[in-house]
Amino acid sequence: MRHIARYYETLGLEPGATADEIKQAWRDLAQVWHPDRFSDNERLRKKAQEKLKEVNEAYQILRNPPVDGAAGPNSEPPSSPANVHWAPSTEDPTAAVNQRELLTKDGVNAWNLWRKKYSDLRPDLKGADLRKADLVGADLREADLSAALLHEADLYKANLSNSNLRQAKLSRADLNRAMLINSDLSGADLESADFSSADLSGAHLRKANLHRAQLIGASLCGADLTGALGLTREQISEALTDAETRLPPFPKG
Repeated sequence: MRHIARYYETLGLEPGATADEIKQAWRDLAQVWHPDRFSDNERLRKKAQEKLKEVNEAYQILRNPPVDGAAGPNSEPPSSPANVHWAPSTEDPTAAVNQRELLTKDGVNAWNLWRKKYSDLRPDLKGADLRKADLVGADLREADLSAALLHEADLYKANLSNSNLRQAKLSRADLNRAMLINSDLSGADLESADFSSADLSGAHLRKANLHRAQLIGASLCGADLTGALGLTREQISEALTDAETRLPPFPKG
């Protein structure tokens, strides 16, 4: 369909590009057109906002393309963020089982709309199986994700501030630029997780496994890493810390 070809063109890709190629192209362009790069020029900043909107829409569509024949060539794509209207499928949309199903089956757009509707509710995702889940930009603030399975989950730019991630399994998860302010990651498995440019200010990382975790540009200001496992001086040197950051003792030398 013609609109699908247009979305590939927006990302600078040929039709048939792989999921990894689509994601990488989106991330590259999101960096190029981030409005903060043009904070000193209002005209360019507005232009960047519009361009970034196009890039985000193209990514949202191409990662979940419509089924062939589902819409005519000139019709609006059904999964466009502007066209998403989620309605609860049961009488109790606040039930934990329904929350997990919404996040895993209906996707991040529907989830974030649900969060806006039930903004006073703390999501119950305790022990949820979200392995390799696409959670890019998900609003998971104050969520109970304790003991959740998040191996290799894509949490790029997700908001996990004030969330409970105690004993969660996040090995090899992508948390690049994620918000984890005041989150509780005590005892969590964070081995080989990517926290590049993530905000972990005030986070609790006591006894968390940080073996081979990437902390390049991550903010650990005020974070508690007492008893953190596998943490090295080199990892800390790549992160941002302050006088309030509590670190485990490192071997001398």
